[in-house]
Amino acid sequence: MSWPLFFELLLGGVVLGGLYALMAFAFSLILATTHVLNVSHGVVMVLGAALGTLLVRHVGMPFALGLAVVVVVFLVVGGLFEAALVRPLTARSTTEILVGSIMATFGLALALESLLGVYWARAVEPQPIFALQLGVTSLRLGDVTVSGPRASVLAFSAAAVVLFHLFLTRTRIGKEARAVAQNRTGALVIGLDPRRVSRTILTLGIAATALAGTFYVVAVPLGPYDGLRLTMIAFTVSAAGGVGNLPGALWAGLALGVAEVFTGFWIGPVWSPLTYLLVLFAVLLLRPSGLLGGLLR
Repeated sequence: MSWPLFFELLLGGVVLGGLYALMAFAFSLILATTHVLNVSHGVVMVLGAALGTLLVRHVGMPFALGLAVVVVVFLVVGGLFEAALVRPLTARSTTEILVGSIMATFGLALALESLLGVYWARAVEPQPIFALQLGVTSLRLGDVTVSGPRASVLAFSAAAVVLFHLFLTRTRIGKEARAVAQNRTGALVIGLDPRRVSRTILTLGIAATALAGTFYVVAVPLGPYDGLRLTMIAFTVSAAGGVGNLPGALWAGLALGVAEVFTGFWIGPVWSPLTYLLVLFAVLLLRPSGLLGGLLR
């Protein structure tokens, strides 16, 4: 393998891994603060991608304005999601919240996937594919060519990681979320309201997931039935990095993205999904607290 090809594959893996890490950030933070395992997490990402595609590609809206509309719409969706599916569970035990949220969000995910696939095919285009082109020119670094969309997504991922870090370490709600995630009882003792914190994190997490979906389809097209696969990837990255451990999720996402790209190149694209399934089984069997759990908190 030549060095330019190796670098291009590595960059592709880093871009994919950065998107996986962003998916897992919201998934892991919501799970740690609310005990809600949102099986529809990946479907929310696909819905964000679908709305972004509709606004930018079919309506002709500028990309930046489309992003703003996606965020506003999914802040409302996040509030409704919390009120309808999560708030009725908040008085239950942790186990009941976990099991109830899995059942409720799994049914929601299946319904949303079916509705999106059917009505997009009827109303927008017969073959539902969500993808965006930014018209960004490619970069040339010596013998290596970096595509404009990949560079844009990489820049977005890096900026989003920095913003997540600043949100959790510099804002009041971010510090409260970390406190609730680490010790819910302790957070109550010092006067925090875990329910208010959980509502806020859930709503912001839904909006951030939809925004990540809009950027995802700049690099990788999605279909209406990819949501549960994305949820499995977010779960794998969260499990490998340790639930609530965002630095762990970042490194786990990057490692998984690189491993998936090189697996697809050396063995074949059909084997790429096997990568995250093997990682998930290995983590659950050998180190349930996460491969990086406790090392990077």
